[in-house]
Amino acid sequence: MTDIMHDRGGFFGPLTEGRRLASLAGKAKIAVSWRRTAKYGVGALLLAIGVVSTYENVLVRTSREAVINGRVVVIRAPTDGFVSTTVSVPGSAVSAGAAIGQIADPQPDDSRAFALQQEAAATERDRDGMLRRVANLEQARREADAQAEAYRLGRVQQDELRLEEMQASLAAAMAREADAVAAAQRGTALHLRGFQSDEAYERARHAQEIAQYETIAARKRVDTLGAELKAARTGTYLGDSYNDVPSSFQRARELVVRIDEAAAELDQLARKAENVSAQLAAERERLAARAVAALTTPISGNLWTMPAVSGEYVRKGQELLTVVDCSTAMVTASVTDREFNELRLGDAVRFRVAGTTREYAGSIAKLGLASTGGTFAISPEEHRQQVAVNVPDLKNSPDDTCAIGRTGEVIFGDGDTARIVALLRRSLGLS
Repeated sequence: MTDIMHDRGGFFGPLTEGRRLASLAGKAKIAVSWRRTAKYGVGALLLAIGVVSTYENVLVRTSREAVINGRVVVIRAPTDGFVSTTVSVPGSAVSAGAAIGQIADPQPDDSRAFALQQEAAATERDRDGMLRRVANLEQARREADAQAEAYRLGRVQQDELRLEEMQASLAAAMAREADAVAAAQRGTALHLRGFQSDEAYERARHAQEIAQYETIAARKRVDTLGAELKAARTGTYLGDSYNDVPSSFQRARELVVRIDEAAAELDQLARKAENVSAQLAAERERLAARAVAALTTPISGNLWTMPAVSGEYVRKGQELLTVVDCSTAMVTASVTDREFNELRLGDAVRFRVAGTTREYAGSIAKLGLASTGGTFAISPEEHRQQVAVNVPDLKNSPDDTCAIGRTGEVIFGDGDTARIVALLRRSLGLS
């Protein structure tokens, strides 16, 4: 029995050892297969990464740096004074036309108002002086008129007396003429009868003619004095060497002209006083507005920066704060010179937000931002070529609305291959 067992052990021993060796050999083959598969997988992964990178670097053009940007509006101080604001946290929402603070100037510049007050006072003094001058001229004119009227009445009375005198002289001349005519008639009768000499007759005839001429002269003098009296009653005086008005009348007329000139100057002073008063009232209103000036924003958006803080004394025109206009949100990106030269306005692009899977379609709106970079919330780098991308969906996105400063990348081109590459990047964890 023992021999039999020994024989079995000798027979089955080699068989068990062979199985063990075969099992070890199978396990070794499986380990080698797994290692080979892992190597192939890693190689395929590296190859895929290399293909994706090569494709993006060679065929798919992407930006180096892209950021969600927006235009800003600078709010400047309308006057000097101490500023106080109701919003102080960047990112706070502000509404167009709503008060966001004020500037109070405890000592506003009132030099203009003071100058206008002085001018108004000087104008009022000139006006008072002109009123007194007009009153004095009116008094002088009244005195001159009274003097001229007294002269006229005296001249009229004088002419009336002279006319009465001349009428008496005319009556005497007419009486002498009647006597001369009667004497001549008697002399004619006597001369015809021979009782009067020719010489006496001739003297009587000459006396009659002289009396007649004297009557005519007296009558003419009466007519002359009547004309002088009529003219004197109307204010015109006739004389041997003048046919004019006296100096009193001339002075009265001169005073009337001077009064008219003074009245015109007084009217100018009155208009000037009204103008200065209006300017003074406007300046006082401006001072009241400058004493406390409200700060408002012309647009709705988010507070971006605050160069001046509440309680600080600011100067007129100094920058107080900037507000970013969320309605102008766009993407600005840096590109290489080669890419910049190949891009065109209106080219379709895609913007991918960094660290997310969110992508937005857009188009190139501007090439080069060197001249307009100052109007953006985030100024583009001057040493690189910059482009602006219009991305309409950003304004309606709940995640990226007005997300100024959020970074990402711009992919130039919107083909199917680019989408596949993007899918591979996300699958490989490269996004």
